[in-house]
Amino acid sequence: MRIDELEKEIDDAIDKGDFEKASKLLEEREKILNSMKEIPEELAEKIIEEDKRRIEKIRNMMKEIVDTVRKSDAFQKSLESYQKAHNNIYGKSWGKG
Repeated sequence: MRIDELEKEIDDAIDKGDFEKASKLLEEREKILNSMKEIPEELAEKIIEEDKRRIEKIRNMMKEIVDTVRKSDAFQKSLESYQKAHNNIYGKSWGKG
């Protein structure tokens, strides 16, 4: 497989959130690069820039995940608070009609 094909597959895996596949593809890329006698400077610079972009993209994805977890936690606490209020008012457990 060629480096440019691998680079596209790495991006596709990241876009899909398949970080396990992306990691395997990065390992494959490393093996290919290590097998080369000389890495053209232009290729090395391109890979470095693409990897910087990927890192930023993954950081943004992680921020979104953290935000979703926080919102879910706040929602869960709201439900628990409502459940306690319901139990205090009606004197029976949530959902036990």
